[in-house]
Amino acid sequence: MQSTRIMTQKERAEIGLKAFELKAQGKPEECERMLRQQLPLQPYLAKFVKDHIEYFGEDFFERNGFNLSEAEALYGSDWLSR
Repeated sequence: MQSTRIMTQKERAEIGLKAFELKAQGKPEECERMLRQQLPLQPYLAKFVKDHIEYFGEDFFERNGFNLSEAEALYGSDWLSR
């Protein structure tokens, strides 16, 4: 379950370092997956996608496995269905 709080810069940096280690080990897919799942998508980007969902597709967030915890913290847990 994703946390519904804003992640600190230190937490972001730690995840980024782990992801770069995966990439350096020749694991680019794991690196990308880690970044999508663990680093929250910026709320303004999540809102943009939601506002243009007809272009991206209804299942965009689910299909790509983005972490939406900061959007939920800012806009509320039901923001996608509103």
